[in-house]
Amino acid sequence: VYRVNWLKAKARYDRWSEELKLVQHEMHWTVRWFQNQELMWRRRSGESIKNGHKAYAEKQAFMWAEFAAEGMKGFQGKWSTTS
Repeated sequence: VYRVNWLKAKARYDRWSEELKLVQHEMHWTVRWFQNQELMWRRRSGESIKNGHKAYAEKQAFMWAEFAAEGMKGFQGKWSTTS
């Protein structure tokens, strides 16, 4: 009986350890995606000819930069140090 309980507890621990790793990587991936979106909009801003398009692209780039900054601030100390 004790062996079965130990095996169940170990399996539960292993599942939670794996879930923790996945969530930590997802936090990292989320911030990286926000940063990538910012770069993409900055590139579009640089390529824009019309002022309206340029303004919209700059607004989008700023928004994604804010998302990345908030993500880094919110996830600080919670994500893994390995990439």
